[in-house]
Amino acid sequence: MRVDLAFFDGDELLDRGELRIGVAELVSNFALFQATHRLGSDAANIVLANFPAHFDLKTISLDMPIHESADWESIELGRYTLAFWCRLDA
Repeated sequence: MRVDLAFFDGDELLDRGELRIGVAELVSNFALFQATHRLGSDAANIVLANFPAHFDLKTISLDMPIHESADWESIELGRYTLAFWCRLDA
């Protein structure tokens, strides 16, 4: 599964990147955080961590169902927004 991630503070895009999630656990580095990810039987397990000290975020654990997004989806994380788009072509 391929997941495009975009991390916002209000309307300001802070970071953007792509994860290619497979069975083996991998670590992907973004400018503002680190993503550890692997594909489970019915969900992708994604952990975002190592945010800069001035962010009010520590660790974010996501169990993202395996699916194809029709459009950008998002999760509110306090003052931040994590937008994502899932594709099954990876």
